[in-house]
Amino acid sequence: MIERILLWGLVLVLALGGAATGTAAVYTVDDDGPADFKTIQDAINKAGSGDTIQVKAGRYSENIILKSGIDILGEGYEQTILSGLRTVSVVLADAVVNAKLDGFTIYNSGSDHSYAGVSIYGGNVVISNNRIINNANGIRILSGSSAIIRNNLITINGNDSNSVLDYGILCLRSTPLISNNVLIDNRDVGIYIGWEESAGAQIINNTIVDHPSSGIWCYRASAIVKNNIVAYNQTGISASHGAVPSISFNDVWKNAWRDYDAQSGGVAEPGPGDISQDPLFDADYPGKYYLSEESPCVDAGDPSPVYDDIDGSRNDMGAYGGMSGLPNPAFSPILTGFLFTSIGKIPTSEITQSGDTQGLANVSPEVAQDLGIYRYTDAPFGGRLWISGLFGLADGNVRYYQILAAKWDGDIAPTAGDFEPLTYSLTKIRYIINSDGTVNTQRVTVGPLTVGSRKNLYARTDTGYWAHRDLKIIWNTAGQPNGKYDMTYRAFSSTGTEIPLPANALSRITVVVDNSPVQADIHTVKYDNGDVIPECGIIDLSSPTDNLKFLITAWHPNGYLRRYNLAVLYGENKSGGSVKKDQYVGSNDGIPPVWFGVDSEEFNSTDAPVGQLAAWKNCGYQFRLRVWGRTTDGYHHIRYNEFNDHYYLNFGTQNSCKGDITRNGVVDGDDLLEFADDFGRTDCLD
Repeated sequence: MIERILLWGLVLVLALGGAATGTAAVYTVDDDGPADFKTIQDAINKAGSGDTIQVKAGRYSENIILKSGIDILGEGYEQTILSGLRTVSVVLADAVVNAKLDGFTIYNSGSDHSYAGVSIYGGNVVISNNRIINNANGIRILSGSSAIIRNNLITINGNDSNSVLDYGILCLRSTPLISNNVLIDNRDVGIYIGWEESAGAQIINNTIVDHPSSGIWCYRASAIVKNNIVAYNQTGISASHGAVPSISFNDVWKNAWRDYDAQSGGVAEPGPGDISQDPLFDADYPGKYYLSEESPCVDAGDPSPVYDDIDGSRNDMGAYGGMSGLPNPAFSPILTGFLFTSIGKIPTSEITQSGDTQGLANVSPEVAQDLGIYRYTDAPFGGRLWISGLFGLADGNVRYYQILAAKWDGDIAPTAGDFEPLTYSLTKIRYIINSDGTVNTQRVTVGPLTVGSRKNLYARTDTGYWAHRDLKIIWNTAGQPNGKYDMTYRAFSSTGTEIPLPANALSRITVVVDNSPVQADIHTVKYDNGDVIPECGIIDLSSPTDNLKFLITAWHPNGYLRRYNLAVLYGENKSGGSVKKDQYVGSNDGIPPVWFGVDSEEFNSTDAPVGQLAAWKNCGYQFRLRVWGRTTDGYHHIRYNEFNDHYYLNFGTQNSCKGDITRNGVVDGDDLLEFADDFGRTDCLD
């Protein structure tokens, strides 16, 4: 994807802006189509505090000066590209507050070391969901700023031709919250926190890899460094000149020189919960540095509930863990109304709404690549569903809402009277910026609430700084019958009066719920002649290629099986390949969406494709059947089962070493002791 965006970029300079306009306005910007403005800066000049600027997809070459209280929202960094002009004018400005920049690729700020893709001079701003690439520096935060920098991809920033250090994020005399960013391959340092005034800066749940200098460097600044993955850099976490960062629950691994580097009176050492293990990034995901299911970083972050993942489980180290792990949608594409935007990480555009696969997740290759999510195919939903949605930009009078659900009756869709509100408790994390510039968090229960006489309402979180402000409900489907459901909404005023809004294609959606478990059983293992081998028995074979028969069940009762694998392991967890494996996608998807799997079917080891199964060895063996369903909670596949069977394989010695009673491959004193213990017994056949 890099080749598609190395053309454009931006320098952002933050300045104090105009007065409030009284009524919030929405201005549109489009470089080549009908809109209020052709350039972003013209829109900023017109806008006042509380206004929103919606930037359409396109390529914009300009430097912009942001004003207080204005949100600038692109259509996502794959589509909305900004670049700086060849001559960059950097304005040192007063503090900017309550502003936001979201949903852009920011590129080409210039080669001088003083330039950056985003330059923040004081103020409390949110920089989120951007790709910041190929600038002299990625982000510069100066002069007492308490910015929130989250959910950005910051990569390939720096200038090889200069003799000074360049940075992915440079923070001087400021206390930002830097969370859930992926920093990759910036020229020198990933994140630099400098000077005593930066004490209290927070570096939480980031993935920082492949930097030729430090992943994180604290100079005189005692920052909070928690829940990060810092790997493959020259140095992991550095502290110098009196810096004593608070380090905990990080995975700091395989940094070329040192994982922790203390210099000139600084203190850098493993803290509580720190590990140093291969994070096991998942190569099957198209996104950057997602964790595999086996990663030691899963559920290994700070166990305090304030750091929990967005699915409610314990924090996963790295950029995709914690309460900010879900990037917010860039902007509302409607002026009035409501639309469901995603279930977990799956956009509602990728949930089929008609035909045989209605209600199932079918993520296209392009969306999987662009958003870095799994390419789900004919996947039902289950478990706890984190459902996000947006009201229109002009719907400021909507202060409360309900999310409702109703089950289909066979092929008959529910009517309006069938819907019931979902009433699960919803608590969110709010960021509070203190007068001294530090950032705290507060847990806020936003529903269900009673407003006036109206019950089961949820408060909107569209103002202020929230970890996931567009999350509308967490639906625990485990207590619901399997089947097809429709979801919709209701909107309410500050007094609890219902507000009718216009319908659209995504204000009511269909989802299939299926929480059925998958079945995994190895019923029997047999010799080629059909004799059943008892569990934990010794299997005597004549050669390393003798046939064994396996009777197995790998099954989903409603036909939502994803794949199964009858694997062979021996010795100390060595892989011997697979006897039989199969999958839905590409093999059994001819009549979507049904594939049940196999039920009490027998497979021969000699039928395994060439190279799939290694020859047998004299050793202890484990036959492991793993079975995966297609059900997802929007973040992961959640239905899995496995069955393990253990044996000892022995071939070529059954005639020549009958005295090997202990079956250890030699006739020795242990065999003599076994024989002596049983010598004279007459009950051996009883």
